[in-house]
Amino acid sequence: MAPYLQECTELVFPDYEAGISWFPAAVGKQARQRPVVNESHIEDLRRLLAATEAQVVLPQDAAYADAIHCWSQTAEKPAGVVIYPTQAHEVSTTLQYAIGAGLDIAIKCGGHSTNGASSTDGGVLINLAKMKKIVVDTDRMLVHVGGGCLWGEVDKAAWQHGLAVVGGSNGSTGVGGLTLGGGYGMLTGEHGLAIDNLVSAEIVLANGKVVRASECHNSDLFWALRGAGHNFGIITELTLRAHTQGDIFMGALVFPPVPQVVSKLVKLVNDLYTVTDTPAGPSSKSAGKTMGLLGITHQHGRTGILLVVTYNGPEQEAREIYKPFFELGPVFENTRMAAYPEVNSQVPAAHGIRSSMKGAAFTLPIRDSFFLDIVRRYQEFMQRCPEASGSLVGWELMDPTKVCSSDNGSFATRGFHLNSVIMPMWKSANLDDTCRNWARQIGSRFQDELDCSMGKGIRSDRGAVLLYGNYDQYDETAEDIFGANYPRLQQLKAKYDLSNIFNKLYPIEPKC
Repeated sequence: MAPYLQECTELVFPDYEAGISWFPAAVGKQARQRPVVNESHIEDLRRLLAATEAQVVLPQDAAYADAIHCWSQTAEKPAGVVIYPTQAHEVSTTLQYAIGAGLDIAIKCGGHSTNGASSTDGGVLINLAKMKKIVVDTDRMLVHVGGGCLWGEVDKAAWQHGLAVVGGSNGSTGVGGLTLGGGYGMLTGEHGLAIDNLVSAEIVLANGKVVRASECHNSDLFWALRGAGHNFGIITELTLRAHTQGDIFMGALVFPPVPQVVSKLVKLVNDLYTVTDTPAGPSSKSAGKTMGLLGITHQHGRTGILLVVTYNGPEQEAREIYKPFFELGPVFENTRMAAYPEVNSQVPAAHGIRSSMKGAAFTLPIRDSFFLDIVRRYQEFMQRCPEASGSLVGWELMDPTKVCSSDNGSFATRGFHLNSVIMPMWKSANLDDTCRNWARQIGSRFQDELDCSMGKGIRSDRGAVLLYGNYDQYDETAEDIFGANYPRLQQLKAKYDLSNIFNKLYPIEPKC
């Protein structure tokens, strides 16, 4: 979940060398060893795509900065050429040429990966931004989504028909990237992950073939796509299951970071979201209808405790559920009923800053002493790095029962735990290491707390690696992220991408 109430900053064109020097183990190591795009490559691509609607963008073109632009400056690298395809066959043509020429390849949609997975240094960047066709099938309750769509666009299209799909919590995030990694969203408590609502996908494979993957067609590939899809091809269309959706209660409350208030707030959070065993099965007071975030932010020179709230139901029910939180006396609140797309559009995109993302798992109940310790560490960080005032530490809140009820893909962290996100944001390149190291330290503190709470044993019967790949993009490996599913993924990687062309995010080593 992206930070709430953060301030947008102006785009500053990145220092590329500063931006690429730190890329972690999660990114494939082959990219720097490949040749860079030259004039001959560009001429070849222009010729191959001449009869199509694909656009070729070069570094000297006015459109280039936007073509390679990522959510975080630190993730941007200078592509040798950018191709904007409009059809799957144009993706295939570009891909096959780049492979034959030995060029590095990257795929970009929303560009929200903070580790450079949607960038290439001197290679071919396939930007899917012109593949935005959306078709809503109200009879079958399906939404067909082009590979370049952003979640905000899909939300608005579905909402016109009184529908919604399970998607990201930030409207500027790409549909494909978030979905392939699992995909938590505001509706996850009721309908599961984005991959649980993925019906089929059109994908361009490493051999150039355009295929459809679903439960009925290429089912082994479909299993791999749901959790590890970045490793298997380029998604050009997704078909998502839609759900009837009305207005939703949403907003934010901000509290002062004083121990007495924090202790009461944490207790209320624990009471609302802790899952207990009942005769009918695991459940919580939130009943899957609420999803929120308990966070630490710093705005206008002050640290605050942020509680983002949503309730998928009538306002009266929502205000009754959240009544104890309002009685704590927030210093700010803006809760209201709103159209569902507003839930994912109230977050400023804040493109053009330096940022990174570290994930960590936690279990309920949250200890107030642990939360206060993180507040203290956050405030110390603000004193050392005042320009990092947009940074966030957040505990994502939901009932994970629905997530644990499925086992339909390679996503390997279905358990009765929740995700936290540690997101430093800063402006100066000379603070890159400082800010990332702080995120690592906070992540380690979460891991210590998880160990103390016996978190390693609190899992669904299918197991959980307690790492969410869409967040954990520092030092984690494919084996860490995919756990017990890794050996099968290795075999499928050998079947569909033996040469490891798709190696940008948690590259899986092919094994026959």
